[in-house]
Amino acid sequence: MRTLQATLMRIAVLALAMAAVWVGVGRAQSEGAVRITAEADPTDVAVGEEIQLTVRVDGAPATVVQTPDPPSTTHLELQQRTPRTRQIRASRGGRLRQGVVFSWRLRPRRQGPARIQPLTVVVRGKKYTTAPIRVQVSPRGEQPDAPTLTRPDGASPDQSLDARDLFIRARATDDQVYQNEQVVVEYRLLYRPGIRLRHSRLAGSWDAPGFWREELNVASRPTPQRRQAHGQAYETVVLKRVALFPTRPGSLQVDPLRIETEAQGTMRIRDDGPSLRGRFSPVQLVSEGLSLNARPLPEAPPPAFDGAVGQFAMAVDAAPDSVSVGEPVSLTVEVEGKGNLATLSSPSVDSPSGVEVYEPTVEADIERNESRLRGTKTFTYTLVPQSSGLHDLPPVVFAYLEPGAGRYEVLRAEPPALRVTGEAAPRPMGRTGNGLPVDDVAEPMEADGAQWGRTNRRPLYRNPWTYLALLIPVLGGGAGAAYRRWGHQLGPSSNQVAPADDADTTRLREAQRRLREGADAAFYDAVARGLRAFLAERLGRSGPTDVPRAVLDRHLPRHDVPADLQDALYDVLDRCDEAQYAPSTASVAPEDVLANAHAVLRRLDSHLPRPEGPALRP
Repeated sequence: MRTLQATLMRIAVLALAMAAVWVGVGRAQSEGAVRITAEADPTDVAVGEEIQLTVRVDGAPATVVQTPDPPSTTHLELQQRTPRTRQIRASRGGRLRQGVVFSWRLRPRRQGPARIQPLTVVVRGKKYTTAPIRVQVSPRGEQPDAPTLTRPDGASPDQSLDARDLFIRARATDDQVYQNEQVVVEYRLLYRPGIRLRHSRLAGSWDAPGFWREELNVASRPTPQRRQAHGQAYETVVLKRVALFPTRPGSLQVDPLRIETEAQGTMRIRDDGPSLRGRFSPVQLVSEGLSLNARPLPEAPPPAFDGAVGQFAMAVDAAPDSVSVGEPVSLTVEVEGKGNLATLSSPSVDSPSGVEVYEPTVEADIERNESRLRGTKTFTYTLVPQSSGLHDLPPVVFAYLEPGAGRYEVLRAEPPALRVTGEAAPRPMGRTGNGLPVDDVAEPMEADGAQWGRTNRRPLYRNPWTYLALLIPVLGGGAGAAYRRWGHQLGPSSNQVAPADDADTTRLREAQRRLREGADAAFYDAVARGLRAFLAERLGRSGPTDVPRAVLDRHLPRHDVPADLQDALYDVLDRCDEAQYAPSTASVAPEDVLANAHAVLRRLDSHLPRPEGPALRP
């Protein structure tokens, strides 16, 4: 009986020990670099509009994160004391990433500059502090910046629409940034409830000289959101969102965004009468231009700094940690955060004694679906040990500028020691260029096994057949050129047909590629651009490849383009425009739109002439 009790006691102790080890291993795996970020959306508002403050904790589960206290603010009023909480669980690169997001709603109390003070978050007993956020508040009844709404030349005015009914608003997250710091510019279309839009498209070009640009994703079929602007309620959709990184200090300009659309408003014949629908009127909308000031980087950067500006975290791993001499080891350096990941250079890794270090392979995983550009860049170095023993790998150092604090930060990670076994392979005694060792070639040169050959043969350059062989390709090429010239002078025979230009395949190749990638917005844009470029070329239109609808209405009938073909062309263009900008759900699958575009191009190819004469006037 005592023996049985002792056995059960040993089993229980062993189970408790294994459970403790398992819990410790699981906790060690879950712990990683913790990163806290805070951002406000929008940062340029009018009095009465709402701001959402979001604090994101990455690298820790929600169970070890204390709910932070409400933030302190200047000239902003907190709408809720208890934040909304959302947990994050995602897998990337085979590792589980956990986090939690807290959000509050705020409203500005008066116009002028406002500020969200730094906020403290406690994770596993350690305090983390966010950077302050600046907010610019404009007056409640501020007029939209002009020009916002114009009509094309020759279009009749529509009294049911004015510049307060629909306009494009451009906003930047900040107007004072450091060189290479991320600033996000967003263009929103705002229109009064009840207004209908159709045939919307970008007009002209957009540029931001002096900036590195990274496009952020916007919804291809946006759902309108209700917002307050200028003291009125508007429906709004995002047209464009782009992350800009100034490449030089100074005052830099961002071009306005232009679109063309057709809008239908409402009007009243009498003040007390019913509302009546107006007709669709072509309008051109232009946002205001933006001016941003880029400050130079602070002086005295650390030696490891190579231009990175933003918020970053770094993780380093080496695998395996025990190899034989000559076997490769992968040293992985993962840099994660918000900033210009495309231009992020690899951290320098010194070559330790007895280990060769090769240039890294680089992989980037960039997230473009959020309000700022963020992601991960992974650098994988290959280390090859040349001698046995315990090698201490050098630390990996990465430096960046934290723009919120205005100071440089240095991240330092110590890779684990590398244990190498075995002996180094013997090195060759010499190379061909330096001469071979005598011992290596003495045996093959023994006289008994040597085979001697004649040395008095005629040299190659004295043989006449050599020159004849060299002339054969020259004579053949000359005969071919003469034949082609003779055939060109005679012209094609009656039974020869000139190869047809496969216009639909050539023009829509980009659209087919975008469809395979699943990029809806890019697909519809490629279809529309392909059709419009084809029409501009065949109609001989000089300048921009965008042919207005009024020009098509005048010139397509002149080339005997049937009415049903014109309707099919307009239908494809309308569906592409609606899928990109109009606040409605597309009823035709993208595959059907592409098939219809192919059919339209094939039929237009037989009706429209190839460009030979002067460009037509619009």
